[in-house]
Amino acid sequence: MAGLRLHPSDFFRGLMYPLRGLAILRRHRGLARFWLPPIVLTFAALVASVVFAVRYHDEAVELVWATPTGSGFAPMVLSALHFVLRSLSLVVGVGLAMLACVAVANLIAAPFNDALSEAVEEIETGNKSTAFSFARLLRELGRTLGLELTKLLVYVAVMGPALLASWLLPGVGQALYLLFALLFTSLYMALDYLDWPASRRGYTLRARASLLRERPLMTLGFGFAVAGCLFVPLLNLFFMPLAVAGGTRLFLDLVAYREHSA
Repeated sequence: MAGLRLHPSDFFRGLMYPLRGLAILRRHRGLARFWLPPIVLTFAALVASVVFAVRYHDEAVELVWATPTGSGFAPMVLSALHFVLRSLSLVVGVGLAMLACVAVANLIAAPFNDALSEAVEEIETGNKSTAFSFARLLRELGRTLGLELTKLLVYVAVMGPALLASWLLPGVGQALYLLFALLFTSLYMALDYLDWPASRRGYTLRARASLLRERPLMTLGFGFAVAGCLFVPLLNLFFMPLAVAGGTRLFLDLVAYREHSA
C-alpha cells in the first residue's frame, strides 16, 4: 500500500482537475449527449419557476392582505406598505425559485453524470463499457437519485449540528465553523465527484478513504475548486460536467498511483 504523501504541489494539481475535465470534453464533443440535457432541463425549470414566481406573487400577497381601498392619509400609508410587501414578495419568490433549482440541479443531473463518468473512463482507459442508451439511463434513475439524496442528507446531518454548535462560542464558534465548513465541503465535493467511478468498481467507504488518504492534498484541492464553482448559481450548471470528467480522471490517477507505488 502506498504511503501518505503530503506535498504542497498536490493541492495545486488537484485544483487543475476541472480544467483537465474541460480538456476531455473539448476533445470529445460527442460527450455533449450526457452533459447538455441536464443543463437544458435545469435551465428550463429555472425559467419556468421564475416566471411562476413573477406571475403569481401578487395573488400570494392578496391571500394574506387585500389591496387597501379608500382615500385619506391612512389608506395612503397602507397602500404604500402593501406595495412594499408586494415588492418583497417578488424578490423572495424569485430568490426561492432560483435556490430550489440550484438544490435540485444535482438530482436532475445525477443519472447523466453517472453515464458521463462512465464514458470518460472508457475514453481515458480504453476499456469498453456497456453501450449507452436512454432506456438504461431510465432504469438506473432510481439508484442514482437515491445516492444523491443520501449524500445530501449526510451533508445536512453534519453541517446542521455544526452550525448550531458554533453558537455556543459566539465569535470564535462562527470562525471555527467557517473553517470547518470550508474543509468539510471541499472533502464532501471531492468524494461526491469521485463517487461515480468508485461505485462502478465496488469500492466500499473504507476502500475509498484508504485511496484518498494517500494523496489527501490533491483530493482537497480538487474539492476546493469544485465547491467554489458549484455554489455559484447558473455557473454550477456549466461547471458540473467539468467536475464529473475531472473527478473521473482524478480517480484513475489515484488508482494508478497506488498500483505504481505498491
